[in-house]
Amino acid sequence: LFTKNNFCLGCIWICMAISQGRLRLSIKDLRDILRSDLAQGETLLDVGSGPMLLAALLASGRFKHVVLSDLLEVNRLELNKWLGKSEDAIDWTYRAEQIAALEGYSDIKKGALEILERARSAIRKVVPCDILEPGVLLEEHRETFDVVMSNGCLESATTDHESFRTALLNVGTLVKPGGLLVLVGAGGLKSYSVGTAEFAHANLTEDALKHAVTDAGFQIKVYRLKKGVSFLESSPKFMFLLAARRA
Repeated sequence: LFTKNNFCLGCIWICMAISQGRLRLSIKDLRDILRSDLAQGETLLDVGSGPMLLAALLASGRFKHVVLSDLLEVNRLELNKWLGKSEDAIDWTYRAEQIAALEGYSDIKKGALEILERARSAIRKVVPCDILEPGVLLEEHRETFDVVMSNGCLESATTDHESFRTALLNVGTLVKPGGLLVLVGAGGLKSYSVGTAEFAHANLTEDALKHAVTDAGFQIKVYRLKKGVSFLESSPKFMFLLAARRA
């Protein structure tokens, strides 16, 4: 079950499903929120990025300063390899092409290249994070952001409602007053499998999710739900996309 070594598999699991078009909660939904009047300011933190670049590709069209974070050094290494244009870095061209199509580029290939370079320019740094610890970020990296987002990490890194609430409280402190918290995730899972490995999950209900967000000092502005989703070897009861304003 949950250990720090599988901390980020949940966000990879969710991001894969979103980017492959398996969920109604799509890249377009995330992009629409980040481009809406709800998202103000210039700074964005992605919590539990894994080796995934989706958040930066989406956010860089709106935010000048993007910080990516992950617990695992191997995932941070992958992100830094991409930033440094290493030959063995993950190729994000296909995802950038998806976003270029959403952004209305007539030349999708050219648009994707522009989005990739836009993301490189926007990413300020890649830093360690641990949502189970107060402060989440190391002291030298700790600051507050206009927008904090996370794809699948909070409920994957916790084992029950109470630990999820604690993680959300920790992450919520990184949002500026009046700032926005954006969460994508899965509910109704006690555990999930990737291959032969099994990992614990917070088994969220809708009520537990909403109460955790409001009790952390946020007002829910966007709440979208998709039920009956099935992907990989796990079947959550629902997927959610949530945006909430900090008081």
